[in-house]
Amino acid sequence: MKRPRFSFSYSITSWTPLDGAFRNMKKKIILRIIFSPFYPMANTALIKDMLDNAVHIGHKRQFWSAKMRDYIYGIQNNIHVFDLYKTLTRITEVKKALEDASSKGKVVLFVGTKLQARDTIKAIADETGNYYINTKWVPGLLTNFPTIKKRIAAYNQIEKDLQSGALEMLTKKEKASKLKELEKLRKAYEGIKEIKKTPDLLVVVDGHYESLALEEARTLKIPTYALLGSTGDIDHCTDFVPCNVNSIKSIKFVLDYLKSAVKRVKKTEGGVMGRTEKLAPKTGTETVSDAE
Repeated sequence: MKRPRFSFSYSITSWTPLDGAFRNMKKKIILRIIFSPFYPMANTALIKDMLDNAVHIGHKRQFWSAKMRDYIYGIQNNIHVFDLYKTLTRITEVKKALEDASSKGKVVLFVGTKLQARDTIKAIADETGNYYINTKWVPGLLTNFPTIKKRIAAYNQIEKDLQSGALEMLTKKEKASKLKELEKLRKAYEGIKEIKKTPDLLVVVDGHYESLALEEARTLKIPTYALLGSTGDIDHCTDFVPCNVNSIKSIKFVLDYLKSAVKRVKKTEGGVMGRTEKLAPKTGTETVSDAE
């Protein structure tokens, strides 16, 4: 006699609701798209595009946050899979929030120091005329902004001296020292060298990886919108998009979708006017460490 698909002879540990019931995850999502009349409010074309760009893939099942449980559809091959219908809801709300902020002239800081996100973050920031951090988040970038401004001014001065030929008047050793410092400062501040005030909001790729940026923004009550994997903490950001944060294709797809909500900012000679900086309460002597 043929054995039934789910038999009571199986042990409790061999099958869980987040495992065996969702083995054919991709097939189930495709079926939901085919039977879209049952989901009249869903943008099935966008969901199919998300599926094609691997937006639904999370982390391994042993690396996850319980706060993301509601956005996980199941487990496939020991990897969490996001419910793209819930991802669609979140990404639509985030896009609407960015449109509202952009219509009011808010300045956006894009943050993505992961190797997979660096090029995309830089490209989108350049296209929209906003700022970006794509190599390393310098501690105190928001909470210790007056000190950061001095470092940015030093970077701009050295770069100006290099272009004007002023460094040629220095000794060989002094010039080498200046060039070494320039490279160090460029790595840390190239994407924000024209910033004058703290940004109005942050768009972050992988909130778990960029937890320091989210924490500083939270201290100053700056709105943050994060792309979160299955390890993310939804309480550390204003709003979020549950998606694949380990794939270049997925990150680019999500950011390209949100990019249309961010209007191009016109920079003046004085720089873009952002929000007035607020200093965090002093807990001791603060120091700034540039990128290594």
